[in-house]
Amino acid sequence: MKRTLTLLMLGACLSATAPQLASATTPSSVEALRKIRIPFYYYEQPTNGNLIGRGADQALFAIYTTHTQGYLLNALTLDLKGTTDLKDITKIKLYRTKVKDRFDHRSPGELLAEATVRKSSQITLKPEKALTEEDALWIVADIAPKAKEGHVVTAEVVGVVSDGLQIEGLVRKAHSQEIVLQRTLIWAPGDNGSKHYRIPGIIRLNDGTLVASIDKRKEKDGDLPANIDVEVKRSTDGGLTWSAPITIAEGSADHGFGDAAMATDGKTIYMVMVGGAGLWTYPSISKQPSQMYFTKSQDGGKTWSPLKEITKEAYGKYAWGGFFASGNGIVTSRGRIIFVAAQRVESSWGGEMDNVLVYSDDQGKSWKVSAPARHNGDESKVVELSDGSLLVSSRNRAFGANARTFILTKDGGKTWTPEATWPELTGNACNGAFARYAPVGKSKYSSYLLHTLPASPNRDHLRLFLSQDEGKTWPISREICRGEAVYSEVVIMADGTIGIISEENDKPGFDIYFTRVSLDWLLRGDQRK
Repeated sequence: MKRTLTLLMLGACLSATAPQLASATTPSSVEALRKIRIPFYYYEQPTNGNLIGRGADQALFAIYTTHTQGYLLNALTLDLKGTTDLKDITKIKLYRTKVKDRFDHRSPGELLAEATVRKSSQITLKPEKALTEEDALWIVADIAPKAKEGHVVTAEVVGVVSDGLQIEGLVRKAHSQEIVLQRTLIWAPGDNGSKHYRIPGIIRLNDGTLVASIDKRKEKDGDLPANIDVEVKRSTDGGLTWSAPITIAEGSADHGFGDAAMATDGKTIYMVMVGGAGLWTYPSISKQPSQMYFTKSQDGGKTWSPLKEITKEAYGKYAWGGFFASGNGIVTSRGRIIFVAAQRVESSWGGEMDNVLVYSDDQGKSWKVSAPARHNGDESKVVELSDGSLLVSSRNRAFGANARTFILTKDGGKTWTPEATWPELTGNACNGAFARYAPVGKSKYSSYLLHTLPASPNRDHLRLFLSQDEGKTWPISREICRGEAVYSEVVIMADGTIGIISEENDKPGFDIYFTRVSLDWLLRGDQRK
C-alpha cells in the first residue's frame, strides 16, 4: 500500500519539520511524513469562460504547483460526476505548458497523458513525468462532434499520486462548463509579434466566408496614438480555422490606425477606421484632428483597395476629431452604407461628443453626415427596422452599471426621437454588438434583434440579449463569458446559428474568441418579466 500525506490547497503549504506536519495529518501517517521530501503548493484555476465548444482540446481548468526541487507526477484521477452525459466527452487529456494564463488549442503544449472516457465517471491519467514549478497543467476534454448543446461537463480532481505517495486531504472542487457549438481562439498576445489585440469585428459573405477584423496593438494595449495595424483573418469553414493575418493598414510609431468597423452587402466588404493622433490627443486643433479612412474588398477580404481619407466628409460641421464605433456597420435594404460615429463638439480634453450617422449612397465614393442623433453619446451601433426606421443603441459616457440609451429616426437621420433607455440592458458602459437576426422582410424572425453587453458594473459577465419585438423589450439573455469580457460583435451564420467574437481574459492581454451558439440555446435563456 502506498504511503499517504495530506495536501493543503490554495496557498497553504506543508512545513519542513515533523512536529508542524503532524497537525495536518492523521497519527498513523506521521512516521511516514517525517521521511519524505517537502510537498508543494497546489492550486486549481477555472477558465475565464464558462462555455466550451465541440471538438478537440477544450480546456476545463488549470493546475498550478509551486515547489523548489521538482517532483514526479505519477497519476491524476478525475471524477466526471455531474456531467450531463459521459458520451459528450471522448477523451480527457493532461497538457503541460509554460504559459500559465491561457490555454491555446492551436498550440496546446506537451501532452503528458490521456484517457478514453467510457462508462465510468472516474478517469485516471498516468503521466509519470517529472515536473517543475514553471509548469502549468491543463485538464482538457475532447468534446464529441454531436455533443448536445446545453449539456454540462464537470470534472473534479479526486486523487493525486506524486513520488509514489498517494496524496490525501484534497479540497474537492468541481469545475463545470456548458457545451455550445463552438469555441475557437482567433488571436492571442504574442501572435505575429504583437503584444496585444483589441477591438474585434466580424461579417459573413453570401458564400459563407467569415472575415474578422482586429487592432494589432503591437507595443501597448492603449488607443491611438500608438503603433497599431488594422488586420483581418478569413475563415471558410464556419470559424473552425482561420487564415494567416492580412494587414489592411500598417501603422507606425508616428501614425497608427485602429477602431475599424465593417459592413457588407454579402459580396463587397466596406471598412472604415481612424488614424493618427487619436480621439483625446491634447491640444486637438481643427487643422490636425484624427483622420478617418475608407477601404473595401471585393474578393472576400483577400485584397483591399488603397486607404482613402474621408476626414472632411465624415466630420461634416465637426472640427475637433472623432471616431467610428468599432465592430460593425450596416448596409440597409436600399443599399445605403451606414456607420455611427462619435464627434467631438469642443476642443477641451474629455469634452462632449455627438453621435451621428456617417453614410454613403454610392458604395463609398462619397460620404455624408446626419443630424445629431444624441448629444454626448459614445460608441454606438445602428440597425434597420422593418419599416425602414433606423434604431441606434448608444454607449453612455459613464462608469459602473447603467441602462443602455437608444434613439430612433424615421427619416434617415434628419430628425430623431428623444433619448430613452432599455432597463433590461443594464451593464457596463461599453461597446457592444447590435444586429438583426434576420434581414428586413417577412421572415418569422424579422422582429428579432440581438445585443451583446458586459452585464455588470465591470467589464465581465458578457451576455447575449434577444428582443423579439424589434427592440421594444429584451426579455431573453444568456451568458457568453463569466469572467472578464469587453468588446464584442455578432454575426448570423448561414444555418441560423449565431457567432460572437469577443475580447476575453486580459492576462496579460486579451484573447479574441469566436463562439457559436444556436437560436434555440439562446431562447432557453433568462425570461425577464
